[in-house]
Amino acid sequence: MAATAASEVLDGPVLSLINKRLRALRKKLNRIIQMEESISQGKPINKEQEEVLRSKPGVSALIDELEKLRQPLSEAVAEEVNLAVQRHQVSSLSGGADHQDRPEEAVAAASPEPDSREAEVEDLLNLLYFGSLFDVKPQSDFTSTMLTRTHERGCCLTYDYVTDDATDLLGERDLELISKLGGLLISRPVDSSLSHKNALQRCLEHARLWLSNSDQLIEPNANITYSGLRERLDKIMSSDYFTTTPEMKAPVEVAAAAAAGNYAPFQVPIYSSVSSVQVEGSVSHFQQV
Repeated sequence: MAATAASEVLDGPVLSLINKRLRALRKKLNRIIQMEESISQGKPINKEQEEVLRSKPGVSALIDELEKLRQPLSEAVAEEVNLAVQRHQVSSLSGGADHQDRPEEAVAAASPEPDSREAEVEDLLNLLYFGSLFDVKPQSDFTSTMLTRTHERGCCLTYDYVTDDATDLLGERDLELISKLGGLLISRPVDSSLSHKNALQRCLEHARLWLSNSDQLIEPNANITYSGLRERLDKIMSSDYFTTTPEMKAPVEVAAAAAAGNYAPFQVPIYSSVSSVQVEGSVSHFQQV
């Protein structure tokens, strides 16, 4: 881990991004090779693994392309840095006397405007908070939503398993914590005696700590920090699950797929008869108090 961090510092953000993408692609290619070996040994694979196998030509092409881009990008970044240094030196020489004459203006120009940014965040949270508070859905919509969310969890974990390092896999607890913090950002805690005004202040505090990548725990008994949870969310955002286009499926198909453990990205259209579809433990687990 320390060696990786040191390498990122030396390479800079551009090459570090290229290297990170290459590592992820090579891991995926290694998994594809392992799947091919399993097939040659007569072992069956599921539908998601078949999809991953079909991506092998694209993965190999991306690895080759990124390898070719590393050297030109390195040279281009070095040139950009040199130009930036030269501009800074010229600007310092031409503007030095002017800044000495007007130090107060220079300080004001360099000062950030945190109040403005915080006001924007608070304004957005006001809408999200009351939008969530007043969102009353019929039972049919609720059942459909729970089916979708239950299946999305399995789909997210499946993609993480086949595309990333097996030593750092996502788990149900990671998804629970992401969901929990999302709720803390836009809603009043259950059985809370807080007024809406005070609840919104607490939501804003969670937002501040999230945006600052804080090392504080998201809750005293949560045993994970805002920065730690951000790493788990970043892991999801960098996986194939994030970029895969879902296909439309009827609720009955979704329920059957969830029961069989066959997870693929999808969306459930809302029908009036959807309330008759149940997945064991899925709706009752998410029932609101």
